[in-house]
Amino acid sequence: MGNLYSDNYWADMYAAVRRKLLIGSVGAKHLFDTGAHALESNPQLGVELLLAAYIANPLDGNMATQLAQVEGLLPLFPSSTAACLKSVAARFSKPENLSYFMRIAAKRDAVKIKNYILSCLKKEPGNLFWIQQGLVHAGAFADFRFGLELLSAKFPDELLPAINCAKAFFHYMDGNAAEALPLLMSSSDVFGLNNMAHLAASVTLRLGERETAISILAGAVDAQPWRVSEAMRLYDLACGLDQKKVPLPGNTAVLLYSFNKADELDATLESLHQSELHTAKIFMLDNGSSDGTAEVLDKWQSQFGERMVRIDLPVNIGAAAARNWLMHEPQVRECEFAIYLDDDVEVQPDWISRLGAAVEAYPDAGVWGCKVLDHAAPAVMQSVDLHMIQPVGDEGEGPEVDLSKIAPNPFRCSDLHLYLLDSGFFDYMRPCASVTGCCHLFRTQKLLDNGGFSLFLSPSQYDDLEHDLRSCLKGEFPVYQGHLGIRHRKRSGFASHTSFVQEGNALGNRYKMQAMHPRSEILRIMAEEERLLQSDLEKKMQYLVRKGFLAG
Repeated sequence: MGNLYSDNYWADMYAAVRRKLLIGSVGAKHLFDTGAHALESNPQLGVELLLAAYIANPLDGNMATQLAQVEGLLPLFPSSTAACLKSVAARFSKPENLSYFMRIAAKRDAVKIKNYILSCLKKEPGNLFWIQQGLVHAGAFADFRFGLELLSAKFPDELLPAINCAKAFFHYMDGNAAEALPLLMSSSDVFGLNNMAHLAASVTLRLGERETAISILAGAVDAQPWRVSEAMRLYDLACGLDQKKVPLPGNTAVLLYSFNKADELDATLESLHQSELHTAKIFMLDNGSSDGTAEVLDKWQSQFGERMVRIDLPVNIGAAAARNWLMHEPQVRECEFAIYLDDDVEVQPDWISRLGAAVEAYPDAGVWGCKVLDHAAPAVMQSVDLHMIQPVGDEGEGPEVDLSKIAPNPFRCSDLHLYLLDSGFFDYMRPCASVTGCCHLFRTQKLLDNGGFSLFLSPSQYDDLEHDLRSCLKGEFPVYQGHLGIRHRKRSGFASHTSFVQEGNALGNRYKMQAMHPRSEILRIMAEEERLLQSDLEKKMQYLVRKGFLAG
């Protein structure tokens, strides 16, 4: 099929596989789906992807069982990897009745979940189903020692590559890269280092071996050119983008609004006060709060002084209207840049300079955003670079809008990050279709030219995504800065707890947003984004070849 750096590599690839790989080359589920699509059109690529899918989570018995049932597949895997996979499948037994476990998992009762898993392992020692559930729990609650405890039991020799791979990951997540490295190398003898390149790069980076990390990623991309996520990360390491900090080239307004979240707002303003704001000015809108928000703002007004402009509204006008109010403030309109920031986040000290580096690298973006992490469990990613996807069964052409359906124009954002923990998979900078509104930066004039955030989507939810879609339709795509992470106190995704009212509002706003953008517009955005992702990747690969990082 050719080489990544040739003009025909992506053109010759089956369209559905190309689209999936340009979104990313990480995550067992995503790699499995992509590999299944590739098997018929390109068997070699399909086998490579399915092997990578297994090694991405080698103790997942469901995955192992599915792969073992694909006719003629396992003989194409390395024999030692196939033996490990068969052993995992044989020792993975999903109980018939999981109703109690599902109830306590839904309530996110960490102690009950942990104790129940341990009790089940006493009854069924060696059942990898419960080991796997325990590892999922350990990751979701950042209880990495519990994960290591589960992996310290005695396992058959044929399972050791998978066990050592998992141990290496949990040691790394627990902050012990020195313990992770020998386990990783031992596991890579069976699984191949290319299939573990992200973790190996993260481990060696933490150990101060930057050149080794670059070499590992380069080896993976050279051997298997479809590894887009590894290529993105390699480029940023080779260019030093992961370390770059640049002050924003112009006056900046930091825009916040809040309603009845005094404690969270207090912590957010404290993190802002401790960060490097350069010449930025803060515009703080109290959206009709009735709790202690006024007292919090009194306190921080005295700390920030003239640097903070306070706006007090008598009623809550909703998120979209609050955003619009702030962007039309006369002093904000005079600033070159405007950053919207949620009232329940913790920013890192150099956050503005990290956004400045993204502006320097992609000056024409419609908006710049970053990685958003769960405050309580920072290994859990709430948002990264988001890409438009049509659900299975609704791909391609169809009715522009069908108002009789709960999803009048089915599309959604990519969710690779929800199945992974933050260990380097999304440490890169590149264009995308949307970035989260939790922290996003605009050129103020572009923000004003694009129109306000839609009041149809009041009081909240999806107004930031809809605004990004309008930017995409103008050819001004967002850019994701994956070397900046902010911590968000509101849980989202699989970790969220929402009331029926909140859930109903979100569903209603999703319906309205889909009705606002017919299928032809979404298909246009998807096609243009795919061209943009491919062009961005090819430019980076050409650079890496010229500089000798890749063989070419």
